[in-house]
Amino acid sequence: MIKGIRKLLGIIMVIAIMMSIYPIGSYAASDIGDHWAKDVIENWMEKGLANGYPDGTFRPNNNISRAEFMSLVNNAFGYTQEIEINFSDVLEGEWYVTTIKRAVAAGYISGYTDGTMRPEAPITREELAAIITRIMKLDLDEEAVEVFKDKDKLKWSKGYVGAVTAAKYMVGYPDGNFNPLNNITRGEALFALNNVITVKSDVEEVQAMAKQDFLGITYIRVRWNNDVKPSEVKANGQDLTYDSSDGQWKGTALDLHIGDEVEILSIVNGIEEKILITVKDILDD
Repeated sequence: MIKGIRKLLGIIMVIAIMMSIYPIGSYAASDIGDHWAKDVIENWMEKGLANGYPDGTFRPNNNISRAEFMSLVNNAFGYTQEIEINFSDVLEGEWYVTTIKRAVAAGYISGYTDGTMRPEAPITREELAAIITRIMKLDLDEEAVEVFKDKDKLKWSKGYVGAVTAAKYMVGYPDGNFNPLNNITRGEALFALNNVITVKSDVEEVQAMAKQDFLGITYIRVRWNNDVKPSEVKANGQDLTYDSSDGQWKGTALDLHIGDEVEILSIVNGIEEKILITVKDILDD
């Protein structure tokens, strides 16, 4: 790529994620009809990536514990390496021992200064910000928190909160506060992970690029980085054309803007699959 050209990667990794500790089937949740993260929750449940409860609910407003969230992260990013741990409140025999060993080995969590991990405590928004910052290897950004009315509540987490909000992985509340000590709910956890997974993958299965020519017309290019060979590809309902010279599916006249979501529909061996990518940047063609 020419120096100075900005890059856009819309990366989707199909992963197996549990939204509860024990495997139970996916259900059409009966309690997410008016929830703000309804679309994300439904999308993940339809794909079998998130599970509800046996009674048909998802309980999006229930708190999620630190250990439960670590389990989600480990499964999402394929963290399997383990390291010996020595936390006073993590006893052998508990279900989360292996989960915590993997989380510490991955480097996104280290426990508290008093030697505890507090696995069953609810995870807070500032703790989530720190985890995302470490996973995504973001630069700390203390200046970005100046927009929040409750910025003085941010102590150790100021740089982490600034990093994730500047990168749009997390946002504040409509009242102008970030509420760093608020507990994270199941719905919020899934929404936050969905944002992160969209742009980070160890295996870049799908690569999408948005381009703009000198007339301001935007284009989209989609490429599969493995042996998948779709027979048909659409972007927001528009047919894309396959270019055998570079292996990309191409479409024109898409009115794209940074922050837009683009639905990529592909048909492979007669099976239809839909994925969402977010336009992070637009290249000059």
